[in-house]
Amino acid sequence: MKISKEQLKEIIKEELEKLSEQDESDTPRQKSFGFDTTSQSDRKKDLQQKYKDASKQKGVDSKERGIVQRIEQKLTKLADLTDIKSGSTFTLLKKLDALMEKEIQKLEGKK
Repeated sequence: MKISKEQLKEIIKEELEKLSEQDESDTPRQKSFGFDTTSQSDRKKDLQQKYKDASKQKGVDSKERGIVQRIEQKLTKLADLTDIKSGSTFTLLKKLDALMEKEIQKLEGKK
């Protein structure tokens, strides 16, 4: 089957429009693990907002906050000591991210 240049252009245009519509949909596409970036100033703002939101959290108890804090501290220390963007550490973090996302999806589906 032969496709003319005009037909090919139309097919490409339609596919790009579909992608554009997906980008504008209610559910934003999530970046692949390891491709997110955050500047130091954005991280500072995020931490300040977390501090403000902490008093409003109703579903997180003090032990859970302790677990989250410990994991965050260890991860920060690990990032300071080595490159967590590669090697076995990255592989482990990627698996953990996938497991957490799967659990979140399962739990949100129950609502």
